[in-house]
Amino acid sequence: MRWIANWFILLTGLAVSGPLQAAMLAIVIDDLGYQAMPVALSDLPAEVSISILPDTPFDLKTAYLAKQEQRDTLLHMPMQPLRKAPLELTTLTDAMSQVELQQTLRHALSRVPNAVAMNNHMGSALTQNTKAMDWVMTVLDEQGVKFLDSRTTAKSIALQQAKIRGVPALRRHIFLDHFRTRSFVTQQLKLAIKRAKRNGFAIAIGHPYPETLSTLEEQLPTLAEHDVKLVRISTLYR
Repeated sequence: MRWIANWFILLTGLAVSGPLQAAMLAIVIDDLGYQAMPVALSDLPAEVSISILPDTPFDLKTAYLAKQEQRDTLLHMPMQPLRKAPLELTTLTDAMSQVELQQTLRHALSRVPNAVAMNNHMGSALTQNTKAMDWVMTVLDEQGVKFLDSRTTAKSIALQQAKIRGVPALRRHIFLDHFRTRSFVTQQLKLAIKRAKRNGFAIAIGHPYPETLSTLEEQLPTLAEHDVKLVRISTLYR
């Protein structure tokens, strides 16, 4: 009769090979470096990652503090946008030669020691430039730094160039706070949770706004109720 019991289990789906893995959510807070690390950010779980703009007054200090907090750091590399906008002191543009662009990127990486990855700040123009993205990925490959496409344009070809160069790469799925209200951040976080549950993982990017940080402080403890696990960005590259 054992074969009948086994047949019944397979038919009804009552048997599973093991516990189902919770969906994973990674959150990156961009634009660190102009001010000291906000206390409200340091108070968030260490799984919340940060991305630091190079050549800003607090870039090195913030990177060292993040290391003490056992928090993943990224280089938030400024890149040329499509629209005219004030550029950061250290910005990659299509006017640069290969040598200039790659030297600038190597310098920026030195300002964020122990960066696990790099994501672009702006860059809606440069991430469409195949040649420039190839130069970028060559440096990331030699430095052992991964890539996160902030996805500031749907026409970005950065992921394709990363794949060609063998650079581990991911993309942003949700922006949390292009409207700086707690209700909007809450809404976007729900979208990130939904995305994570549908696809197994999701990546959300926000900024160190008080509204964002306070909403995350309130909402992150509820992730387990949705069977979603908060993870470091580095976890998703494995």
